[in-house]
Amino acid sequence: MNRKVGLFLLVFFCYLLWLYLAIYESSMDDWWTVKEIKHRTDDTVEIGVSNVKFVVGTVIFIIGGAFLYLLIRKRN
Repeated sequence: MNRKVGLFLLVFFCYLLWLYLAIYESSMDDWWTVKEIKHRTDDTVEIGVSNVKFVVGTVIFIIGGAFLYLLIRKRN
């Protein structure tokens, strides 16, 4: 049981770290960012969070966590 909780916490904190870095610390050129240009004019650029990239990243972390859970479960 402790391994399952530890794995959950590890994946959860890695997910939160990715989410923070992808929203606040990344640039538009990074492949792991969730930023996208919402509206562009000659003077300004409005940048927001892409819902599609956010959902894809969340699904990747869920699948990765489930895969790691299955690996831990099979070892016991």
